[in-house]
Amino acid sequence: MRDTVNQPLQPLRRERHGHWSWQPPRDYGFARALRAVPVTLSEATAAAACFPLVFGDGAEGPMPLVLLRHAASGASLFVGPDGDWRAAWLPSRLAAWPFDLIPASTGGQALALHEGNDAVRDGSGGLPIFAALGSRDGPNAPDLAPDAARCAALLRNQAEDLPATARAAVALQRLGLLTALAEGEDFLIVDAEAAAALGEDTVLALHRAGALGLLHAALVSLAHLPWMARAEQHLAAGRADRGRARTAPANSSSFLAALSAAQSAETNFIEPPSGSS
Repeated sequence: MRDTVNQPLQPLRRERHGHWSWQPPRDYGFARALRAVPVTLSEATAAAACFPLVFGDGAEGPMPLVLLRHAASGASLFVGPDGDWRAAWLPSRLAAWPFDLIPASTGGQALALHEGNDAVRDGSGGLPIFAALGSRDGPNAPDLAPDAARCAALLRNQAEDLPATARAAVALQRLGLLTALAEGEDFLIVDAEAAAALGEDTVLALHRAGALGLLHAALVSLAHLPWMARAEQHLAAGRADRGRARTAPANSSSFLAALSAAQSAETNFIEPPSGSS
């Protein structure tokens, strides 16, 4: 993930984590500093309803991500002061936390664990990560404990969808349909003008690459960028005012006020998420 929290991500192995335990996160405070989270082709439509879709560097080319923060620094609008999730859709990579994916040395993706956070511990006290090995366990015995296996299933679906996602994203780039989010930015977005000028041969090439759905989702998602930028500016200004006045930290009402101000500045926009999950 881009701008990940400062916690080590290690391949999940019984030799290392056999005695570790974990708990589902109490809230989504761990995602507050994240700027973007990877998504796959099958998630693009749902993701575009809530977030801008951008493209970042992958192992084989650009890969789609949902943008959780428009500005290069700061906190995401989608995570409240108390860690509550404020969007209508939750990316699988966050739903599976503290489990994640990393590139495997042999190719493909490997299941990994975010170590060093309060959701995991080296020892007992929470849910087991691995199923216990007993005398009755055979070679086909389940490796992960049930709760960990449910998180792993979310990530397995993502891993299986990555090759098709990569083909679609590379096709968008190869056909000149990606442009920089802003000057100096590493992220790319779909070029709306280039998409509007597509010819029949290019559309056919996109269809063959399985990229048309991703293109449409990314185009729709561009409508989120203006209100996100305005809302973040209002929140930043509010924080500065509160800092000068030495008042309490931001709360839910300040978040809603920022979104309301962003909404009033423009009438044609996709409605931002509500104030509670």
